[in-house]
Amino acid sequence: MKATETLIIGGGVIGLSIAYELLKRGQPVHVLEQNRSGEGATRAAAGMLATDHELIPDLHQLAAASRQLYPHLVRELFNETGIDSGYKENPFRMKTADRDVTFASVGQLDPVQLTRSLRQAIVTRGGQIEEQTTVTGLLQSQATVSGVETTRGKRQARHVVIASGRGSEALLATSGVCIRTVPVKGECLAVRLPGHVLTETLFSDDVYLVPKFDGRIIIGATERPGDETTTVSVGGIAQLLQSAIRLFPAIEEAEIVQIWSGIRPQTADGLPYIGPVSGIERLFVATGHHRHGILLAPVTAALIADYVTGSVSTVESGAVALTESRRNKHGAHH
Repeated sequence: MKATETLIIGGGVIGLSIAYELLKRGQPVHVLEQNRSGEGATRAAAGMLATDHELIPDLHQLAAASRQLYPHLVRELFNETGIDSGYKENPFRMKTADRDVTFASVGQLDPVQLTRSLRQAIVTRGGQIEEQTTVTGLLQSQATVSGVETTRGKRQARHVVIASGRGSEALLATSGVCIRTVPVKGECLAVRLPGHVLTETLFSDDVYLVPKFDGRIIIGATERPGDETTTVSVGGIAQLLQSAIRLFPAIEEAEIVQIWSGIRPQTADGLPYIGPVSGIERLFVATGHHRHGILLAPVTAALIADYVTGSVSTVESGAVALTESRRNKHGAHH
């Protein structure tokens, strides 16, 4: 198979956002996804663009930059594909043990619609998306990456970006690069509540309720560290519903329309890994976003595209770089 400029491993919101950004910069891309695009952690997300009150301080600057990118991104995608990403801004009330504050306007969107629009835009722009293809290892010539080995043969490329969530750890290990992420399963459900309109996002210590553009309300999410199963437990859903009813009593009359779970990769310090992999030329990583993959997707894409194309970035990314100190601290480095 003919070599491409950039191979992107992982077809979730992070991988697809990177592919779209690179295509806009005139860079050919080929996305490899072991299942179907957007079917992993992305599908399980509620799509909230979190406030800084929910984020650790080192993420505030990245989050602010990413929020600013979203309105233009979703308009651009709609103009190209006709697919509405469900972006809207509505009041956001945070009611936790130590604060009760309402923000006048916080953005949110529909992750499934967003990935549909990204996928269509990538294909329209000439990018390749190859699904049902598992990457088993990296191809290297000395200390320079040259592509990947897959269950369907070799794929050659000038650059490789690993953006495959939890799978990133095992793939990096095939070239002796060790990071450590913990799987955190999150269970969610969607309900409809005829006759009651929830006009604000509600967020507490135990649960959040997110009203979507199509009338659904997303209730989430449990946090089960170390659990990499894809099942949904009765106990987890019961816990969410009890907390949701306390926060918004009318929800007791709602109809359940969907229940699901997703696995999110979390790093030891709570920060994702975004940037080049030291010691291996032309290899980049974008993983470990945990609950903030949707929020950070546009800025992650911009940063990786800057690295790949050699552009000067206006976003400070030192805190999320895959430095030797982070690698040595969070996973053995061979």
